[in-house]
Amino acid sequence: MTLPILGTKTILRLFSLSFLLLALLPATTLYSQVYMKNLGTRGSELSLEMTPTSDGNYVTVGPVTRPPGAPPGFDIYLNKVSPGGTLIWTRQILESNVQGFGKSVPISVTETFDTSGTSSGFAVTGIVRNGMSIDDPVMVVTTDTVGIPTGYSSYGGPLPINNVGIVSGAGVKIIQIPDGRLAICGSVRLANSEGQIPFILVVFQNLSLDFMRVYEDDRFRIPGANLFGFNTRAHFADIEYVEELIDPNGVVLQEAGFMVVGSTGPMNSNFSEILVMRTKTDGNPSQVTLHGPQQVKSIGTALTITQTGNIEVSGLVIRPPSPTGAPAIPPSTLVLKLEPHFLGTIDQDEYHGFITHSDIREVGAGEFILAGRDAYSANGAVLRIKNDGTVIFANGYGGPHVEIFTDVHEITGGDLLSSGITTTWCRGPIDEYLTRTLGDGTVVGCNFYGLNYAHVEPVHPVRDTWLPSELLDLVRVHSHDLITPGTRVFLICPLIFLPNIVLPIPWDWFRRGDFTRDLQVDIGDAIASLGRLFGGGQPSVPEQAADSNSDGTHDVSDVIHTLTYLFGGGSPPAAPFDEPGPDPENNQGNIIDLADLIDPLNQLFPEEAGVLAEE
Repeated sequence: MTLPILGTKTILRLFSLSFLLLALLPATTLYSQVYMKNLGTRGSELSLEMTPTSDGNYVTVGPVTRPPGAPPGFDIYLNKVSPGGTLIWTRQILESNVQGFGKSVPISVTETFDTSGTSSGFAVTGIVRNGMSIDDPVMVVTTDTVGIPTGYSSYGGPLPINNVGIVSGAGVKIIQIPDGRLAICGSVRLANSEGQIPFILVVFQNLSLDFMRVYEDDRFRIPGANLFGFNTRAHFADIEYVEELIDPNGVVLQEAGFMVVGSTGPMNSNFSEILVMRTKTDGNPSQVTLHGPQQVKSIGTALTITQTGNIEVSGLVIRPPSPTGAPAIPPSTLVLKLEPHFLGTIDQDEYHGFITHSDIREVGAGEFILAGRDAYSANGAVLRIKNDGTVIFANGYGGPHVEIFTDVHEITGGDLLSSGITTTWCRGPIDEYLTRTLGDGTVVGCNFYGLNYAHVEPVHPVRDTWLPSELLDLVRVHSHDLITPGTRVFLICPLIFLPNIVLPIPWDWFRRGDFTRDLQVDIGDAIASLGRLFGGGQPSVPEQAADSNSDGTHDVSDVIHTLTYLFGGGSPPAAPFDEPGPDPENNQGNIIDLADLIDPLNQLFPEEAGVLAEE
């Protein structure tokens, strides 16, 4: 690199001045507690679930597209991140077989523990297609504590009564129960689209089968026919383990078992109901109830057992189009509080303007948080409510294209950490999206807003049904490969030097050399650049802005280039410089339509489209 006009001594003096000014900066300007970040490769990544780990960090899971040169498809994408959004490790797990790579969409992840209570790794469930069979579409994959796979198996099989095959399915929630076994729920589809039936699958940590039980809604059986599962369209979306309760006199007040939530309805119908089922430890039902509006499509999405022992259920209410041709009513979120024994309704609340896409979690003093999206724009959203259903806040977070939150957790200190999907702030077409807010939903220096919502208190009667069940027993062990994806984390906001300002330009627009993002290039940018390189400071936003000499890396030569331009008549940084603009090397563009976000999954897994839609 040629350095015109300025001599070595002058450059050294400027360096000395920059380091002196850097030392005078308050330490607080180099750290931001709240943030928005995206995480990904040059391909497409989706975070479909995030789970806390026993060491205080978080693991996200979702599908990732294959690198160039590999057969098209999705693989398991695991990332471990700190509450501050730092990437700890990243993994891409590929299903492989004699015909080459299979295709998999992971949906849920849980941390696993051995008999001593020590973390043993992680377990993932989802969908697998390996090119050899479609009778075993539900996968369970285990890893060690750093994401290296230790086992990969799939489950299913033909129905034992009428020998009807399974053509697709998905495990959508996985948990570990107190005795160490793994419990999974979801649904499978029968051949020729004759039915969709939910399941509970329980396996040991070595992935050997304990049981897989499928269920049908007794109301939709075909009279006089010895068929199972036909004409039922049902799905389980979440599962919790229920501990046994014994009173001081030794009387069993509550049997141990499982609590599941989902939806049920007849095949080829636009209507469904929220289904809540309590089972024994072998999966046999002990109580089944139906909730939500009648003659309107409703879907149970999540449940949690509260500190008081009640059951908190979340779901979606999807009303039909207006017969007058009026604009469609967006889905709304329904939250139900149920008593634990007969699953009767204690409280009902509906929220128009917020669409849930995640678990429901109890935080604080009987409050609850849900993640999803704004019903009226394509932005991620978080809803926080009190125990009585009143809203604490309902906020939207995102950019000009599409964002969805699929999970939210309360972290140490009371902040909230949300994860999901973004197509706005991308390293590739779709990236994982991380947002940390304060407990009240604010994130100073980032773009957020209050949702346009309405809270109502409906009164829907509880109904009963029953779910006969059958056992499946097909297990297949899969081989697998592991690669390390080129994952990077990008800070979106807030700007450490402009903490209270949201600039009127897209996040990925910038002026090259403008490290502080104040739309000016001056000595402050050189100081901030040195702070990043030598003082552990935050990166520029976006990171390309720090690359003053446009050589593809951020190093000390960028500081020299900026100082030479400012004080020695050197050449200005490359475009975009005169005016803010996008990175000229980013020619991939972003997905801008919500439907387009799901299309890649539907193309790879067309039979599972209905199952994914239910989830």
